[in-house]
Amino acid sequence: MDALLESGAQEKVSAAVAAAEANTAGEIVVAVVPDSDTYPRAELLAALVSGVPVAIALTLVTGPDSLWRFLPVAALCVLVCLTAMRRWPVLKRPFISPRVCREEVRQRAIQAFYDHRLYQTRDATGVLLFLSLLERRVELLADTGIDALVAEGTWDGVVADLTAALRAGDEVDGVVRAVAQIGEILAAHVPPRPDDTDELDDGLRVGS
Repeated sequence: MDALLESGAQEKVSAAVAAAEANTAGEIVVAVVPDSDTYPRAELLAALVSGVPVAIALTLVTGPDSLWRFLPVAALCVLVCLTAMRRWPVLKRPFISPRVCREEVRQRAIQAFYDHRLYQTRDATGVLLFLSLLERRVELLADTGIDALVAEGTWDGVVADLTAALRAGDEVDGVVRAVAQIGEILAAHVPPRPDDTDELDDGLRVGS
């Protein structure tokens, strides 16, 4: 999943954005973040589910007379699990509820839309393609000038295809294909204008 963070991949994505924008007055921004939230509740749940049984097993193995050791052993096991998940966040993915996951990624995408100034394009024709790697989720947000022109559900195929690519580990080519699809849709509704300028940088935005 880190392939998108490599310099060669970023150049590939930037080139795809430039090629797509050559045929439209619309603006495309691709943003990627490692995760959309730290999910502290999921961390705690995972640590308890993983650490407490280990502590019980260790206590039983050492004999009934060592039950007084259970609490400190459990605390240590939970701490080790928390440390592991913070180092390897993918471990907490099974403990994140789908509803919370959707909400957090959506909220982070909205924040990115404003952070990267997509709302400031001349004709409100900015489109954000947002990827959150831990959750393997994609959000596509289009400004009002685009939403007024395209039919409802137009972007669903783009999101579905890229989500499948993320889950298959084909994120770089998946993003390039998604950008090309977005460019085709924009070109059909927002053709280039004689006085077009590149209002937003074509580079991949990588969040912390």
